Amino acid sequence: MWGQFFQPDIQLLSGKLSWQDVACFHPIIEFSICVAPRWDCASECRICLTFSDGHRWECERNFPQWNDKKWHRLIYHYKQYQQFPTSVTVLLSGKDRQFWAGYYGVKFAQTRLRLLLHTDENETNQESEIILEPKDEDEFVQGSEPDPVHDDLPVDDNFVDQDSSTSYSTDRGSEPDDD
Repeated sequence: MWGQFFQPDIQLLSGKLSWQDVACFHPIIEFSICVAPRWDCASECRICLTFSDGHRWECERNFPQWNDKKWHRLIYHYKQYQQFPTSVTVLLSGKDRQFWAGYYGVKFAQTRLRLLLHTDENETNQESEIILEPKDEDEFVQGSEPDPVHDDLPVDDNFVDQDSSTSYSTDRGSEPDDD
C-alpha cells in the first residue's frame, strides 16, 4: 500500500513579486527532502515534481532490508527553463515491500523548496544524494530525525495557505498535559 502526500500548485513567487521581477536573476529552483528507509524490511519511495512550464522530475529509490539506517538527502536543481515556472506540484509516496496491512513505508522529513539567486555551480539540471551520518547519540534510535538545515531565510510565524487544500501553521501553543 502506497502512502502519499500531494500538494498541488505551490506558488514559487509571493503576491509581491512577479516573474519580471526575478527574470534578470534567472534563479535556480532547488527542491530537497530527507528520506529514511525502514530497517526491518525493504522499502521504496517515489518523488515527483511537476512544474507549471511542463517540466517534470521523477525520482525513485529502493532500499534493501537490513540497510544502514541512514537518512538520505535528495536534492534537485532546476536551472534550464525558458520562462520561470510560476508553480510546482509535489507528490511524495512510499511503501514497504512486505505487503503488511497498513502503511509502513519510508519516512520523509525536511522538505524544502527555495530559489537560489547566486551559485557557482554548472548550468544543467542536477540531481544529487547525500547520505547523512548518524550522531553517536542517535545510533540506537531507529527513528531519529536528520540534522536541520540552517539557512538565513526569514520565517513567517503565521501560516502559508497555498490554495486552501493544505495549510501549515507554526503556532506552537501549549499542549495538554497527559497527567
